[in-house]
Amino acid sequence: MKDHRASFLAAIAVLSMLLSGCEQPATTAKNVAAKVDGGIISQAELDRAMARLDKLGAAETPQARGEVLEALVDQHLISNAAKAAKLDKAPDVALAMQQAQRQVLVEAYMERLFKDVAAPADTEIQDYYTRHPELFAQRKVYRVQELELQLDPARVAEVEAQLKQSRSLADFANWLSGQGIDGKAGVAVKPAEQIPAPMLAHLANMKEGQVVVVPMKGGRVSVLQLQGTQSQPVTQEQARDAIKRVLLGEKRKALLETEIKKLRSSGKVEYASGFAPAPQ
Repeated sequence: MKDHRASFLAAIAVLSMLLSGCEQPATTAKNVAAKVDGGIISQAELDRAMARLDKLGAAETPQARGEVLEALVDQHLISNAAKAAKLDKAPDVALAMQQAQRQVLVEAYMERLFKDVAAPADTEIQDYYTRHPELFAQRKVYRVQELELQLDPARVAEVEAQLKQSRSLADFANWLSGQGIDGKAGVAVKPAEQIPAPMLAHLANMKEGQVVVVPMKGGRVSVLQLQGTQSQPVTQEQARDAIKRVLLGEKRKALLETEIKKLRSSGKVEYASGFAPAPQ
């Protein structure tokens, strides 16, 4: 329990940045936990800090509560000392405080935006299960040798042609080295749900020993050789919770994209010269 104070002081150090620019709720004498240099640590602040701890037993809670309150006192003292030293006026600190406050507001806005999103219906879950046999009914665990390359998109066709001519991946790797193409090799054993969709689309239809080139994001290219598979299907009932999470995530993503589009159309965004994003 002695670790609570030190660990929690670090864990909640950002709290003062998050709250410094926000209006604080009214605090009465009844819900004050402590006062530090005239400032107040409210019971609500203490309760919020306590909520971040792992679940505690009834016997542990009072001591932990005291440790956390002391950590908050230390935090307030250090924060006050930083302000006295005018560190809150330093450009990098002020910027970090602004970014932290914006992030808190973004998360609060998203929580409100998502609160009425309906849970996926049984028919949606069944439809998703049916549309993705590679993840469920025909799910496999894949053993794959991969060469991950950092490659100019203009050279993808050249690399694919050379791969077809190579007698083995080792032979192909030697050619890559001679061409000055950087990459890293490895062997992975992963179930279907842990494999990026572009890769899985190829692997699901490949035979053992086959090799394929898969362009990825960020100028990366993956050269995959399927070394083996093991069938491990999953029933709809077994996959139910995972599918619900995916569908809920998709609904929230679509809602957020719509909201951002609306905000961009009603807001005023002006880019300085040279900073406008490239057209897509």
